[in-house]
Amino acid sequence: MNLSKFRIITIIVNPISGNYRMKRVTALTKQLEQIGFRVQVLYTRYRGHGNELARKAVKAGKSSHIVAAGGDGTVAEVAAGMIGSDVQLAILPIGTANVLAAELGILLNEKSLAQTIASGHYTILWPGRLWSSAGETLFLQMVSAGFDAHVVHVLSSRLKKIIGRMAYVLTMLFKLKCYRYPRMSVLIDGIEYQAFLVIISKGSLYAGRYVLTPQSAQMEKAFHVVLFGSSGIRAILRYSFALLCGTLSRQKDVRILPATTVEITDPTGVPVQSDGDARGFTSMRAAITDHPIRVVRHVDS
Repeated sequence: MNLSKFRIITIIVNPISGNYRMKRVTALTKQLEQIGFRVQVLYTRYRGHGNELARKAVKAGKSSHIVAAGGDGTVAEVAAGMIGSDVQLAILPIGTANVLAAELGILLNEKSLAQTIASGHYTILWPGRLWSSAGETLFLQMVSAGFDAHVVHVLSSRLKKIIGRMAYVLTMLFKLKCYRYPRMSVLIDGIEYQAFLVIISKGSLYAGRYVLTPQSAQMEKAFHVVLFGSSGIRAILRYSFALLCGTLSRQKDVRILPATTVEITDPTGVPVQSDGDARGFTSMRAAITDHPIRVVRHVDS
């Protein structure tokens, strides 16, 4: 892309991020303006608004890049409005977990991000698309069904804003006893498996920098599906400890399979989440998108 023809950078911000994180948006704006870009900053007002704002910016045809300033959910929303275009997605990771940014080695460094945007360097990612009771959505990092998603559904947004990642840990501990752990029938590329928890992952990381799968599939037209074969409090605690230790893939009742399509039709009513946001319930289906997305990323010379 010839950046001399497009000198506008659109920054889409999740304002829930708070005052400190908003200062990072201001810092990035100044860095971009010093380089010579014009910057417009837009704020999301409701769920799905990031998609709408990105779509309008792409249609206007004046922006070379759109910066998603927020967490993984905000990044996924903005990406959904850009997919199929030549506009590049940049990430200012000011959310809670920022898993995709960690996956791609993107740091919270406004000067470095501005310089990388100006360089024109990017990488190609193949997102996934999810269909569930909540409708259709794009995801960049992962989808899950089962206890993991239940925690996302019942998580207090106020608690999350106050204590960050620890909100997930506390919610998980409080909900261990009351969750029913249904067994799910999972179709992976047409072959049926059984599991109590299912994670469909594009990346290799989970909840920050914890290793979920040995390899990432971000740049491939495929997923890794993690199937958890045991249920109950002890199993969840064991899986959590293995995740912290980097040994999850070595658990005897954990299977990691490659896939291009995943379906869960039985039972219905199991919680589903994608990129840290609640996405309704099963039945659900996940597949790779028809078009990739260009994500700003530093390339070592």
